Amino acid sequence: MLNLIGALALNTAVHCGYEGEVRAIGLARQPGSGELVYCEYHLPARGQRSRVLYYSPAGHRIAEKKLESRGGGSPHNTPRPQVRQQDYRHGEERQVLWKGSVWQLRYRQAGGASWESARLEAHQADVVDAGFDAFVRQNWSRLAAGEPVEFSFASPLHGRAVTLRARKVTCKKGGQGTLCLQVDLAQPLLRLFAGNLYLVYGVGNRQLRTFDGIVNLLDSEGESQRLRIDYHYP
Repeated sequence: MLNLIGALALNTAVHCGYEGEVRAIGLARQPGSGELVYCEYHLPARGQRSRVLYYSPAGHRIAEKKLESRGGGSPHNTPRPQVRQQDYRHGEERQVLWKGSVWQLRYRQAGGASWESARLEAHQADVVDAGFDAFVRQNWSRLAAGEPVEFSFASPLHGRAVTLRARKVTCKKGGQGTLCLQVDLAQPLLRLFAGNLYLVYGVGNRQLRTFDGIVNLLDSEGESQRLRIDYHYP
């Protein structure tokens, strides 16, 4: 009950507007100023489906993501859920769908733009979108032991699978009871030209606490943005 009250108080404090049932709330802020940019509301799974709602601080729903597992069970427990994401401000859409025996990647930059499509064989995608959380839990022992883990990430934005590397790093703050990871491009030369992701997981529950890096939601002008997202679990 105290956790629920705390979550409701948090929701009210940030003025993002959604009042329904949630399994997690993410507050996305500018890394420097701490200004709130948007809120993520991760809804409980309903069978094989779940949703993530994105709200502006003014209380407007600006985007939505739909997740669906392919083989039954919750989409939160698979590294490769099907994904449909739509931005209601400028119409950008990202999709990773299972079609027959292949993955279909679809992307369009705006509502009136043409779709860009690509296909991946089943073995070419280890992780799809939010499935990275399930991938971390599946590889927890290796990551906690300091072993770098490479994986192929299906990116509809790029129309291909991108090979990434996750590895344990020293936590920027404290570190007790947490596992801190850095995710970057697997190819050494390309790392010089691309940013990385910094993630903090709680050791006890293996839940994501902090995400710092390029987010999967564009800004209001349709440009990429680097934010810090802190997650809270009712």
